[in-house]
Amino acid sequence: MKTRKSVLILISISIFSFVLIRIFYANNLKCINSIKKEVLVVNKTNYSNMKISLSNESKQYEIVDKVYSKNLVKINYPQIKNYADSAKLDSINNDLKNEALSILNIYVENGTNINDINMEVNYKVKTKNDKYISIVFNGLINIKGTAYPTSIFYTVNVDLEKGSTVGLSDYANIQDILKKLKKLDDVKMLSENDKLVEVQKSAIKSISDDELLSILEDADFHKKDGVIEIPKKGAYSYMEDNKIVISIPMIHAIGDHAEFIIEK
Repeated sequence: MKTRKSVLILISISIFSFVLIRIFYANNLKCINSIKKEVLVVNKTNYSNMKISLSNESKQYEIVDKVYSKNLVKINYPQIKNYADSAKLDSINNDLKNEALSILNIYVENGTNINDINMEVNYKVKTKNDKYISIVFNGLINIKGTAYPTSIFYTVNVDLEKGSTVGLSDYANIQDILKKLKKLDDVKMLSENDKLVEVQKSAIKSISDDELLSILEDADFHKKDGVIEIPKKGAYSYMEDNKIVISIPMIHAIGDHAEFIIEK
């Protein structure tokens, strides 16, 4: 009898333990499934965000070629498309076109007949990111009756956030650049001709601080009362690889212009 009772007790304990284990397992399974669902939701969210990010990157603006051509004048210039802000897009493209063609206006407005102008201008994009576009224009102009062709160099810098073109004084510290140009120790030049580099450096050193400051402040196209103005001192700048390159006019005998590389 005692043995039978003991067996019954053991069976009862075993059944009770089994029930407890089942309950514990069921509760844990619910918890695990809940965690899995939460993880799945998080992963789906992250994946969705990743897709949006990649989608945004793929929708970056493009730069396309446009050409102005008349008689012996040909000016290649850029326009942007697929930019999210349509109002800024129109403003930027107007500035790009007007500033690219402004070099021709200099000669026409000074009384030169367009039929006497032989000009070709091309461009290179030096910086293209989500904040700035920086473009260099290079070319040659030969006016009927002149002894030799003259090299053309000018730049256009676009601030995408502002939706307009900007000058050196808008994106750089002018006083810092002035100090570096006067010292020239840490300033490189684009010319590969060592003799020409020395002559151009001497020309810069001969410019007074006040005059050089005035040249830098005036650098690049700028707007006044909504009208684009050409830099009166003839200096231009552009951005490339975390550097600022500044072009300062020189006499024809020493290259027409000199380009100085300033580390940001």
